[in-house]
Amino acid sequence: MTCTGLDPRIEGLILYISLFQGGVRLKIAEFKLERTLARFQNEVEYDLSASGIYPMFIREILTPEEMVDVYNNLHLKYVHTAGTRHLREAVASFYEGMDPKSVFMTNGSAEALYLLAWSLIDPGDEIAFMLPNFMLLSQVAEANGACVRNFTLDPSQNWSLDVESLKSAVTPRTKLICVCNPNNPTGTVLSKDQMQEVVRIAETVGAYILSDEVYRGAEQGEEMTPSFWGLYDKVIVISGLSKSFGLPGLRIGWIAGPQEIVEKAWFYHDYLSTTVTTFSDMLATRALQPEMRNRIFRRNREIVRQNLETFTGWVQSHKGVLSFTPPQAGCFAFVRFDLPVSSWDLVMDMVKKDSVFVIPGSCFGIEGHLRMNFGVERTFLERGLERVDRTLARFRK
Repeated sequence: MTCTGLDPRIEGLILYISLFQGGVRLKIAEFKLERTLARFQNEVEYDLSASGIYPMFIREILTPEEMVDVYNNLHLKYVHTAGTRHLREAVASFYEGMDPKSVFMTNGSAEALYLLAWSLIDPGDEIAFMLPNFMLLSQVAEANGACVRNFTLDPSQNWSLDVESLKSAVTPRTKLICVCNPNNPTGTVLSKDQMQEVVRIAETVGAYILSDEVYRGAEQGEEMTPSFWGLYDKVIVISGLSKSFGLPGLRIGWIAGPQEIVEKAWFYHDYLSTTVTTFSDMLATRALQPEMRNRIFRRNREIVRQNLETFTGWVQSHKGVLSFTPPQAGCFAFVRFDLPVSSWDLVMDMVKKDSVFVIPGSCFGIEGHLRMNFGVERTFLERGLERVDRTLARFRK
């Protein structure tokens, strides 16, 4: 939606009426990232497009004795629609001073973002949205009649927050400031000073802060990324087990925030997937226990640290063509390329001719870049990068 300068309530109402008068249904733009993944991720020999770490096996969470107990005793009934008490308590233990009543469970963090875009944002509301980013909330909110104003991370400053850009994106009408920390797709982490600056700017206009923290726990170093939780009474955190935990198949996500936000999300959730699964609830509760959680993070950090060394050497072998800022967290890199081709056309060429797939930067609103996953098995990574070499060689000629 283009921000016209009109009173946002009038602007949103005009859009709402124009779309719905006479029974015309609201339409949403294609979710380019997810549609691209669906089209190509399972059609190539080497998929380096994912945003999560090499997934874990059940045997890494449960002992053989525990698996027998689950087989014999897990009753496949509905669980509580907001999440069982024990699972919400386990999620709360991942944050300092969080009340389990502030937590609401969802089917993956994508559903959490969708619920917030649907339940919190009204036609005419303004949102300040970080770029680059996972675009789900921005596109759903815009389709719902919101005015989205982007602010940026600065590539010339190692993808550091451009504070002036944020200030320009926030107005007295801003309802929500959206950050992704650690960031997808760059892997950068906001400094504590930058986090405080985001809070200060939000406080000046009374805006909520939505912090997408699904990569918290996948740091290259030992220090856990600080959460926005507790910095401000209008903070909303979304996260889940698909990324830093390496458990995407469980489809476990959550919203944590002020009580009125949790209650409203629950109200809207009744129209969606109702509950998480019984098995996912049980396994997620075990994965989130502090001792198991730390074991999972050690396993996953070892994978990304070792593979980042391999990946860095590969990028350096293409000096003058490829460059990147090494990520502080996550299992992917946002690689800049200097070639006479768009990111989309470059990726389509490697898919068709070399059967390897990465994500075009255009899916994140940033051209001239590729998001490449290195959180896979080492041999698979090396062979996949050899396929990318072929594509680059064709365009360098």
